[in-house]
Amino acid sequence: MEQVAPSSEPAALQALRRALQGEPADPVVLVQSLVHEELVEEGTALVRAERRTADGTWVAQLTALLLPLAAKAMAKREAGWQLDSRRAAVRLGYAKEGQALDFDEGDVHAILLEAFRLEGLRPALDLGKRPRPSLRLELPLPEGAGGLAEWAEVVFRPEPIEPPEALLERLNGRLPEGLRIHRWDPHPSYASPVGELAEASRWRWACPAELADGARRRCAEFLYAESWLWEKGGRVEGRKQVKQLDLRPLVLDLRWEGDILFSMTRASSSEAGNPLKIHAAVLGLEPAALHGLLRLSLDLRPDPRLAQAERFEPKLKNMYEDAVLLGGGSNITLVDDDDDEPLRLG
Repeated sequence: MEQVAPSSEPAALQALRRALQGEPADPVVLVQSLVHEELVEEGTALVRAERRTADGTWVAQLTALLLPLAAKAMAKREAGWQLDSRRAAVRLGYAKEGQALDFDEGDVHAILLEAFRLEGLRPALDLGKRPRPSLRLELPLPEGAGGLAEWAEVVFRPEPIEPPEALLERLNGRLPEGLRIHRWDPHPSYASPVGELAEASRWRWACPAELADGARRRCAEFLYAESWLWEKGGRVEGRKQVKQLDLRPLVLDLRWEGDILFSMTRASSSEAGNPLKIHAAVLGLEPAALHGLLRLSLDLRPDPRLAQAERFEPKLKNMYEDAVLLGGGSNITLVDDDDDEPLRLG
């Protein structure tokens, strides 16, 4: 991915990467550049991830300088989180097929982050104890399964200034064969996650000819049955054990067109699980035999939060206006009902 084009990562982080790889550098100068570009937290995370490859004494010195600054930056970010107008929430629609079928959730997550980094796009950090980039894959696919209607949710800070078409062209130029972003949908930060809106996944699987007869018989038996119990590993009352799951309510449709199986599974259930394993349990096959199972589309219900935007927007707007007034030397007069003496600010 780095060989496609020169990296557009911020200069301070590029310098830090080179230093962690052995290039001589003054820790004080590195930290000053991170502070100047407001990248102290990102720099701290990079040092934590790469510290084993660098000189221990040098890393300790750098870490001692960074940690208090990172804690201060995080406290400031938490305090202003709701009023940070520079954050931009975006849904990325992408496809995973062909040579990308063997990527699992962790692979796709890491690849997208690397593409953002190389193109100079900066995901905002979350509010966790060890802040991570705000990127989440919704209904992620396992290794061996693909999809044409996949979604990732990311929050950028600051908001990219280029038009979506240009951003998609640049990002897709970095991505490996079979992985492509085809949608860039900005949305309000209070919108529901795609995973909460998903109702059903529609699938296609090209069945090998030698498996087709047996698979068709199992489908007919499944559709006729009132229940179809499947033993799967899981936790019951906090303990790991095998439990039985009825697949009949989860698989909503099965139909054949030649040797192509089209199916629909419920996506809103917490038991939706691994699509390869669910289809394999219905067809009486090993999950590996379903390699190439492809999600064609994802049915989403309307987002109730977007229909109630007034519950969110005025509150944020009023909080911002109050902060501006109180921080701008205003001469507002607040009167306490229990005391006729006014309290003057400013």
